[in-house]
Amino acid sequence: MGEESREVPSFAEAFDAAVRRRGVSLSQMRDRLADRGHPISLTALYYWRSGQREPERTASLEALPELESLLGLEVGALSRCLSGRLSRRVGAVESFDSLLGDPATAVAVGEDDVARVSSHLVVDVGDQGEIVRARLRQLVVADRDGVDGVTLFVGPDVGTQENAVVIEPVAGCTVEETRDLENGIRGSRLIFERPLARGESALTEIEARAVGLDLETDYALAAEQRLEEVLVWVRFHPDRIPSRVWIYFSEGGLRHDWPVDLNGGHSVHYRQTAFGPGSLGARWEW
Repeated sequence: MGEESREVPSFAEAFDAAVRRRGVSLSQMRDRLADRGHPISLTALYYWRSGQREPERTASLEALPELESLLGLEVGALSRCLSGRLSRRVGAVESFDSLLGDPATAVAVGEDDVARVSSHLVVDVGDQGEIVRARLRQLVVADRDGVDGVTLFVGPDVGTQENAVVIEPVAGCTVEETRDLENGIRGSRLIFERPLARGESALTEIEARAVGLDLETDYALAAEQRLEEVLVWVRFHPDRIPSRVWIYFSEGGLRHDWPVDLNGGHSVHYRQTAFGPGSLGARWEW
């Protein structure tokens, strides 16, 4: 009786019950998902059904709506049963303030209403050595029904408490409720295209531009929670190539940086999986 009275079943319970009702095997589910562009392994499906694991990776979360459709379920019937941020998170969550350091501008997502999955930061440097723009694309998953957005924090330039960055939406969100906080930190509320059900994901992309000529030579992405993937890509104007470039990261009290040879190229990038809490960035000299 106790199990039947639970408001939300576990993911394994909901998945197993749906498979039984549909009368299909996991092998059939694997093949049908693959036919629809979602190659999920038989082992993963077995783990999901037995409760040993839940969908966590980006590809698995993207397959959930198709899985619900194949099982004849309403949208969100499985995704809302995911156990949420606390069970999926690896490691601690740090405050955004504690992550700000050397980067000219650092970006991170706040609040506990979503689990962070990935963040991609692309920075364009102009022919005067100025930061032309920075674009951040992020994937988050709702940890409760009705989540309508998240807060994005942007830190100030190195050695100042002045923040001249303006945040504009590119796709997947609008930008509202921008507020100046302490020490030059600015928080902007990103509102999703629609409220999410628990377990649903949202992709957002924003662009950060400085007011005036921003000649900083250091840019980084800060993650206050462990992310499945983080990527930083700095693209230099062909007429303004730096003489030296470094990639660096700070994580768990450890900081490390190393020089990168552009080898005649115009950009530098670094990708890290299972990263954070910490910051990852690039710096350069002219």
